[in-house]
Amino acid sequence: MRPFVFLLTLLSLTSALGQVHTTYLWHMQQPIYWPEQSPSNPHRYQTAWESHQLKFSGGNVYSDGLAHPLNDLASIFGNDDRKAAYQYRPKDAVQSLFNHPEGGACVNYSGCLIENVNSLANAGQWGYYNGWENEFTTARNWTTSGGNRRMDITAFGFHHVMAPLVSKEVLRKELQMHRHIYEETFGPGYSKGFWPAECGFSERIIPVLVEEGLEWSVVANSHLARTLSDYPLVFGTNGCNIDPPNPADIVPTTGDHWWSGQLDGRGGQFAAPYCYQAHRAQHIDPETGEADQLVVVPMADLLSYQNGFSTMGTGDIDAHIAPHDDPAHPSLVLMAHDGDNAWGGGYDYYANSVPGFANAAASAGHVPTTVQQFLDDHPVPANDLVHVEDGAWFNAANDWGHPQFINWFWPLYDNNDYTFNPNGWTEDARNWAVLTAGENHVQMAEDLSSPVDVADLVHPSASSTLAEKAWHFLLPGYTSGYMYYGTAIDMEVKQTLAVNNALPYADQVINASPGVDNTAPSVLVPQRYPWNPGGVGFGPHYGYQQHVNPSDFAVWTFAYDVNGVSSAQVKYRV
Repeated sequence: MRPFVFLLTLLSLTSALGQVHTTYLWHMQQPIYWPEQSPSNPHRYQTAWESHQLKFSGGNVYSDGLAHPLNDLASIFGNDDRKAAYQYRPKDAVQSLFNHPEGGACVNYSGCLIENVNSLANAGQWGYYNGWENEFTTARNWTTSGGNRRMDITAFGFHHVMAPLVSKEVLRKELQMHRHIYEETFGPGYSKGFWPAECGFSERIIPVLVEEGLEWSVVANSHLARTLSDYPLVFGTNGCNIDPPNPADIVPTTGDHWWSGQLDGRGGQFAAPYCYQAHRAQHIDPETGEADQLVVVPMADLLSYQNGFSTMGTGDIDAHIAPHDDPAHPSLVLMAHDGDNAWGGGYDYYANSVPGFANAAASAGHVPTTVQQFLDDHPVPANDLVHVEDGAWFNAANDWGHPQFINWFWPLYDNNDYTFNPNGWTEDARNWAVLTAGENHVQMAEDLSSPVDVADLVHPSASSTLAEKAWHFLLPGYTSGYMYYGTAIDMEVKQTLAVNNALPYADQVINASPGVDNTAPSVLVPQRYPWNPGGVGFGPHYGYQQHVNPSDFAVWTFAYDVNGVSSAQVKYRV
């Protein structure tokens, strides 16, 4: 009888701690490094191998006398860990989880990375080979005990766009293009889940995601924590390192069980189980009242960062999350991070850390799984409706998850008194202005011609329409990585280059129909400054010092129309 009694004791202990589920998401991305017209195929932009060849053979030279891109593509793509991550290592890592019935991972592979890898594989360069995609297809066909993919290659924006900052039309095309090249590369059957670039989410993107057939999106769990009414406001790297939550984002719900931590200056405070449970979020159309809902799956911000930079055990899960797990609404610890950078993109991570952590989690009574399997087994209750604050993951230095995505859109303000300054232009503001204007030309060209074909947006040819070519050249300009690095090398030129290549095609259509304009002005998502009028400001744009803001604030945007904008109205709702 002793073995039987011992088994009961183990089960009782596991139940007391809570059965937390764990899984991974590995994000893979390299942009179009020089979105200039391709000499070999003038109907499309250059990809990695062609840009590299041109740079070293007298091409891509401009008035600055330099050959572009200034990035060293050989060292970027030729890195041994990246060659492995982009071709086979994620498959090996997923295979190492076969001893866990539900074990697996999400992989996020951008459309522009597929283009770049194809260019290198077709040329047989830097260790890339034709058929690289077969490794992902094989892993994608492996199934969990519940019949879901062990490797779920998630939906994404083709060019790594910051979804909350672009128009519905740009986001829609980016999703459709990614789906096209995804199924062309890995086979039919798109994922039900969406990984937003930089984990940047806003409830205003929900309608487009729903229209495109997606059922869930990853969000940063810091943007659930910051909405809770008992959020413990502590300034600093293990608490709030940016503007405090705005009262309009606070909900009555309490988190109750809070814990905090930080690594390399990145940290926060999180409530269990709330910040580790899948929920539903919605967007309500302010004009029609129509509601669109989507399941939101929180990534564990702090644990994700730790997982991508060092080995880790289950200590934080056992101490801070499992004791508060709700069996009727269980917790999921999703560790999402780059799969091709730093230690988290290397051999030791994929070969040792991934199976090692999963085995340790299982030994502690937790369940290695996949996101889709978890959602199938534990459907989110229809009435579990939450609010998600705008913002990205806290990985980005000088952004730290700010609700206004300040690393990609630095605010306009006066350095002396921290008030809004419309003349305080930054390179990010200039780039968004250029893109807003370019989009209006391209959208007008589409409106004046036949609807565009997604296949021609991805693979334009001589038979593609002018509008299709215009969109093809414009869209790489929205790559968030161009703005991530500020004024480094030639990053801040690339948006303008993309627009300049798109406009000649768009304007041919526009000029052929003089006096006809059925296209609304293009308007950037309205901004406000300061974020907390009459409240405390904090973070990198305040020098990490608390500053009491005036109650007055500015609402501003960029608006552009080919035929001019005569007036504008600001609408708001309480």
